[in-house]
Amino acid sequence: MRRAAPLWTLLAALALAAPAAGALQPIRRESGDLKLPRVRAGTIEVPAGHARSLVRVLVGLSLPPLAVQQAGNGAGLQLASASSRAHLARIDAQQSAAVAALRQAIPSATVERRYQIVLDALAVRLPARSLPTLVRQAFVRKVYPVVGYRLNLNRSPSIIGTDVLTARTGLHGEGIKIGVVDDGVDTTNPFFSGAGYAYPAGFPKGQTKYTTPKVIVARSFAGPGSGKRGTLPLDRQASFHGTHVAGIAAGNAGTTAGAGRDHPVTAGLSGVAPRAWIGNYRVFNAPTPVGNSAFTPEIVAAFESAVADGMDVINFSGGAPENPPENDAIIETVRNVTLAGVPIAISAGNDRGEFGLGSIGTPGTAPEAITVAAVSNTQVFAPALTVVSPAVAGLPDLPFQPSGTATPARWVTADQTLVDVGAILGTDSRAVDRFLCAPGADPNGARTTLPRASLRGAIALVSRGTCSFVAKAQHAKAAGAIGIVYVDNRPGEASAVPAELPIPGGMISDLDGAHLREAMARSAGRAVIRIGRAPRDIVTGRSSVPTYFSSAGPTSFDHRLKPDIAAPGGQILSATLREAAGTPFAVFDGTSMAAPHIAGALALLRQRHPLWSPEQLKSALMSTAAPAFADTAQTAEAPVLLEGAGLANLPAADDPKLFTSPQSVSLDDVNANRGAQTSGMLVTLSDAGGGDGTWSLEIQPQAATAGVGLDAPPSVTLAPGGVAALPVIARIAAGAIAGEQFGFIVLTRGADRRRIPYFFLVSRPALQTVPVTRLQPIQLGTTAQGTSRAAVYRFPSTPFGPAPNFTGPAMDEVGAERLYVTNLNRVAANIGVSVIVSSEGSLIHPYFLGSRDENDVQGYTGTPVNVNAYTVDYRFEVGAAGIQFPVQGRYFISVDSGRDRFTGKRQSGAYILNSWVNDVSPPAVQLLTTRVSAGRPLLAARFADGGAGVDPFSLVIAYGRALIGAAFYDPFTGLALFPLPNQAPAIKAGATQALLVGSDFQETKNLDQASTTTVMPNTAFRPVRIRAVAGPAVTWLLPDANECAVARQPLLVTASSVRKIVRVRFLDGRKLIAVVRRGSASLYSTTWKTARLKAGKHVLRVSAVDAAGRVAEAVRPLRICAKKR
Repeated sequence: MRRAAPLWTLLAALALAAPAAGALQPIRRESGDLKLPRVRAGTIEVPAGHARSLVRVLVGLSLPPLAVQQAGNGAGLQLASASSRAHLARIDAQQSAAVAALRQAIPSATVERRYQIVLDALAVRLPARSLPTLVRQAFVRKVYPVVGYRLNLNRSPSIIGTDVLTARTGLHGEGIKIGVVDDGVDTTNPFFSGAGYAYPAGFPKGQTKYTTPKVIVARSFAGPGSGKRGTLPLDRQASFHGTHVAGIAAGNAGTTAGAGRDHPVTAGLSGVAPRAWIGNYRVFNAPTPVGNSAFTPEIVAAFESAVADGMDVINFSGGAPENPPENDAIIETVRNVTLAGVPIAISAGNDRGEFGLGSIGTPGTAPEAITVAAVSNTQVFAPALTVVSPAVAGLPDLPFQPSGTATPARWVTADQTLVDVGAILGTDSRAVDRFLCAPGADPNGARTTLPRASLRGAIALVSRGTCSFVAKAQHAKAAGAIGIVYVDNRPGEASAVPAELPIPGGMISDLDGAHLREAMARSAGRAVIRIGRAPRDIVTGRSSVPTYFSSAGPTSFDHRLKPDIAAPGGQILSATLREAAGTPFAVFDGTSMAAPHIAGALALLRQRHPLWSPEQLKSALMSTAAPAFADTAQTAEAPVLLEGAGLANLPAADDPKLFTSPQSVSLDDVNANRGAQTSGMLVTLSDAGGGDGTWSLEIQPQAATAGVGLDAPPSVTLAPGGVAALPVIARIAAGAIAGEQFGFIVLTRGADRRRIPYFFLVSRPALQTVPVTRLQPIQLGTTAQGTSRAAVYRFPSTPFGPAPNFTGPAMDEVGAERLYVTNLNRVAANIGVSVIVSSEGSLIHPYFLGSRDENDVQGYTGTPVNVNAYTVDYRFEVGAAGIQFPVQGRYFISVDSGRDRFTGKRQSGAYILNSWVNDVSPPAVQLLTTRVSAGRPLLAARFADGGAGVDPFSLVIAYGRALIGAAFYDPFTGLALFPLPNQAPAIKAGATQALLVGSDFQETKNLDQASTTTVMPNTAFRPVRIRAVAGPAVTWLLPDANECAVARQPLLVTASSVRKIVRVRFLDGRKLIAVVRRGSASLYSTTWKTARLKAGKHVLRVSAVDAAGRVAEAVRPLRICAKKR
């Protein structure tokens, strides 16, 4: 086995005292609401080029790119000017010299791309081991990792006031060019008909075969592994998203969408800027297990081309969890694109439902980006739950989001009885809990207080939360229910049910549920309903509520306020490809849909105000935004961490009166442990036209803690065309209470009202009082002894998902923390720690911190969950934390433990912690049971990793169109066991081809494969061959061949046959060691006493005899080593 590194040696040494199979640990298949079945249907496709251990990086050089060199000239980017040509020539000469030096220093390195307009950089592919050599080169200013990015209209334009502005001005985006950096735009879709358009001067550009007078640019930037299809500006077998995005921004007005799977016939569709031109820049073309992704070099190249092509606005509806911003090339790229005079609308991300606050994705974390949150639409495309009786206030037809279990046809045509479980008298003589959870310690238990048959033939109405969706459905089914309707516990429109249910069901919104229950209370908790199957266009009027998925601020590393603005992103009907959706139009949800609303808005504002800078356009949108709402009933404003400045209001943005710089206020974190302090900044106000005069100021906090205040002058006066400075100062008293501080600075002048959102964090780090230990390669510790000081780690704030009841604390770490410190003094691809083993019943949580502060978690990767969306155990608690491409410096690791999310039981215990730096290789894999009996024998393999350690959740053997997960894993020996249950296909006599798959813990930290040339670089894919016989088979599992035996040496084999195994004999040569007549799960073990045996080589034999008298044998050479004197 390769990679026999110190970790393997140390763990093996720790295992010597353990009995045979004693260190085998069952692999739990649940993590909160998440379940990972051990047997799944399907196959595994090995990623292209997986065997090559190469990385891709961007190498920053020393000259300013053209966008920076020309910034502030007032004329925008002038590519053809003499000064521009001269500067580009200097960059070209410098880059050519750098390429020559690179080839001399690292001959195997390849330069894939050059950048000169928005970055002065090279995209380089090289062996991972050569990274330190690269960093030492004199021409290198900075090395950036390559990050993978994922893809993150009917009435929606009117929600941001598009109809009012166009009616008032008559403008529809004519003459404005919107660059859509996405997965391609389908020019054949009727939403992009070129009729009535003409190419502007200098166009078309790119692959002109794919252009029209409407879509005037068509370029593709092929990513790794994309092949010939990656070179196409549109791939009809893969593209779908960019067409939808482009339609929202600039789809032709008056288009009709025919009926589709998720919507009825809908007339009058229009983009926000329907007469704008579209530039198609395809970057999402690299195949991955979860669809096509895009990578840093291709995205930077697309942005550079869009600037060079003269795009007036860029939309990017993609993102990735934030890495250290100092090492993010696209953060710098976004800054330089705006310096070139081009504003960028970027989606905030879709992670708040999973990761809570601090979930804004990059490049939406860039200060210059216009980062867009998603709010609800005014309509929902969904089947309807129709209440026949009693009458319900509000809507007669309630939008219903069905689960994956099909809605029965009879529910459409025949009346059904809906029963509110809270109206039933339980077996304890109390009303049944509306959550329909089990009483006692385990809410997911089988027993409830529902009387037997109390729901016979009815559909149960229950509340979401406290226990799992499946448990509720099982409880209802046990009482005779034929279906279940969940009342959502999140504001906004109903979300989907993320689980397979044992009975048909679905979700309705919290507000619809409240109105329905109010009506049902007048009829003994019962209603007569029907539930449709076909989608309808249901106008709810409940727009402007942040969607449950829309990522929230602050930024996870430097805690700055994001998002900036909100726009519709839920239930958006727009164009797509027939190959993807079955029809040319479809309904999508996501901040991907919100961003192009703002891109279209920017196009209209740019048409109206061509001299406004990107910063002024952003200010106009933010300062005039209207409130988004925290609740479905629209009674309270949403927090700025969800809405940013609020919902875009185009008519107001057209006449902002003021420009502000910056557009929001983010102050540095304040550690209140250091006593009374102040923190402040200056905001510059300038007259945007008609803004002169005296403006009154008021601080309107949405969240504030005792002892903390934000001060600003009571008024500020602007002269016509003038500029004024507004000091904003946070004052923190010595006894201030820690917490988030956010809200608005409100400026009023008569009827004019403008707002500047603010945020800062006041903390009292509990970890400052925890003793610090220098981190060792292998660290033993416990969270079960001592005092718990830190209960919450962030950001993100909810890496384990929201609380089961949604309203309670999402995290409650109750272990006695152990705090470690490590210094990173070299360039590294990654660094991290993993819990290799912990005591029974414990669940240990390591956190990677940038300082001695539980509020300084290093983003997603710094939490103990799997954040790699390409893996089967994504979002599982895996006990590993780290950073990709970390900045050199000092880091802290806090090891803690929490409670069971449903029972509240403490999960503290002892642990062995492993640490690693620069793990860029997968585990070594070996199939042990190459010869087995036919049927469903026990399969065994060994997975060894000398770096991060093996992730047990990832261990899979695939054969016969089935994926079988390991049931047990021993981290000391690397032994993994795959018992084959009845659901698994039987292995027939003869040869069976299979695939062994296993990842290390670094794979769980790979944020969309940063800097690699292939996806899942830390995963092994090993083709194997299993030979099955119609008789007995036996395989040695422990110890390894030629090992030095210990005084009491555990021996372990697996034996199977088509008949029962009646005995297994262990022999040393011809000398009997033991006869074992009973095994456990096909495992047979004994202990070989070697203390008095002769040193040297011994050949052990094992024979397995089945009930038919047939025998199988195997040998294992071992050594008894002489003791050192």
